[in-house]
Amino acid sequence: MKLARGIPVLIVPAGIAVAWLAAREQDRLGRPWTFLVSTLVPGLILITAGLVIWSRRPHNRCWWLLVAAGFAGYVGNFEHVVNRDVALGAFAFGRWYDLFLGWALLAFPSGRLLHRRDRVLVAVMVGLLSARSLSRLFLHVPPDVAGYGVRNRFLPISDDRWWRMVEDVFAWGWSVTVLLVSVSVAARWKQSSRLGRRMLSPALFGATVLAAAVAYEYVIGWNADIPAVAGVRISYVTEWARAGVGVALAAGLVRLRRTRSEVVDLVAELGQDAPPARLESALGRALGDSTLTLLPWSAAAGRYVDDEGCPVDLSAEPPGRAVTRIENRGEPVAAIVHDIALLEDPGLVNAVVAAVRLTIDNEQLQAELETQLAEVAASRSRILAAGDAERRRIERDLHDGAQQRLVTIALALRLAESRLASDSTPELRAVLSKTVADLQDAIDELRDLARGIHPASLESGLSSALESLVDRSPLPVRLDLRLDGEPPSAVAHTAYFAVAEALTNIIKHANAHEVTVRAVADNGTMRVQVTDDGDGGADADNGTGLRGIADRVAAVGGSMQLHSPPGAGTSFEIDLPCESS
Repeated sequence: MKLARGIPVLIVPAGIAVAWLAAREQDRLGRPWTFLVSTLVPGLILITAGLVIWSRRPHNRCWWLLVAAGFAGYVGNFEHVVNRDVALGAFAFGRWYDLFLGWALLAFPSGRLLHRRDRVLVAVMVGLLSARSLSRLFLHVPPDVAGYGVRNRFLPISDDRWWRMVEDVFAWGWSVTVLLVSVSVAARWKQSSRLGRRMLSPALFGATVLAAAVAYEYVIGWNADIPAVAGVRISYVTEWARAGVGVALAAGLVRLRRTRSEVVDLVAELGQDAPPARLESALGRALGDSTLTLLPWSAAAGRYVDDEGCPVDLSAEPPGRAVTRIENRGEPVAAIVHDIALLEDPGLVNAVVAAVRLTIDNEQLQAELETQLAEVAASRSRILAAGDAERRRIERDLHDGAQQRLVTIALALRLAESRLASDSTPELRAVLSKTVADLQDAIDELRDLARGIHPASLESGLSSALESLVDRSPLPVRLDLRLDGEPPSAVAHTAYFAVAEALTNIIKHANAHEVTVRAVADNGTMRVQVTDDGDGGADADNGTGLRGIADRVAAVGGSMQLHSPPGAGTSFEIDLPCESS
């Protein structure tokens, strides 16, 4: 990782140093400034273009191919140095930069040679350049300036026709090969869809420019002047054209990077609510592929299904289309049927897969959370119903058991008191009377306790129960009931206990003179409101009674509001779902 971060630190100074050495050498030879600029600057442009690609896609081979082309372009500038070995190396290997440019064009945008014909073309280019380099090393015979006879430096060859023949064959072979590179890129562009053509357009432009530059250079001659512009050599134009190839590829990959960013941004756009149809549409917009189809995996069917839930056979890919399957922990999640051109950029496909996987994971987590919340709500309702049933059982046991026995005992004592009225002493009669009175008080307290545990009046309906509750209040209470039918048992119990708790608090703390209880059912909702003109200042957080009512209201899916400003009375209101039975 540290080495990767240091790549620009190594390449930039090296490029500048090589360009400076080449400039000094050409200046020594008396080259004009136009020659220096047109020979040296394009190499720096190619190196810069390669580093731009590296900064965004460090694993893409196009970056080092452009950097290599930039450095290789300087090799030919050292053909005339004083050192014979350096001069010979520059003479033999001065043309290899076109190999790296052609390779980058064929590998664009993925950085890999995906087609067999492209690999063959790269091999042919390597073969042609190798043959030319070997010919210049072992067949080249320098000019006989002194007239003493010359021969090749390594082999006893003094006839230069052999290497000149190789040069001629190379010139035509190289021109044809570069033209075939352009044809290969054009064929990929033509066979692609609109999305594929947009991706390959920079490579098509670069290949066309390179083919035109190479062909024109070899047909007219690299050192010739352009006929229409005096003093401007062909080599100037071709060198700038090669720099244009690097700029086109860098710009194309930067644009693809922007497309990836759009794919990542769509996750934020979708948020946590991303049904397959919406996700499919967003992916199509981000990728420019209106025909993209997202097929979620159905565990029940064991197949990928379409929007209508019908299984889809993906065993055979449609012409011009590709299928990318998305898995999570080895389990199928979805499949994307998309333009085959997307395979030209595996990184873009990976970004799409990551976006889809993340969105579908969010959807599944949301569904699981909603299921769990539904289970919790159902569990609270069951607990509430079980508690009400247990309250009802205890109330009946008290009413039918202890309360009835106490009433029987009270009757027996009254009977004994009446029979002993003439025979007993006043003290005994007083004791019996006091015992009967205390027993009646105990019966009344037990009856109130049973009613608090479970009001028997609820068996006759919520309206009757509220009327009974209001009748027992020591304060004057105005009752306004507008109920359509009887609400479900859990709702009726909640409404009753809420009113009972509110009245109890008013009696104990409010110092109120007027109280109103209102219950209105409308559109599937029952609103119960208790208001008073007391002191106010009630706080639901400071009392266990109101907190318990709030929990009970929430358990049946309702809501509670308490408005109690100091000195201005209290308004207690609950809304309950109410489908009349």
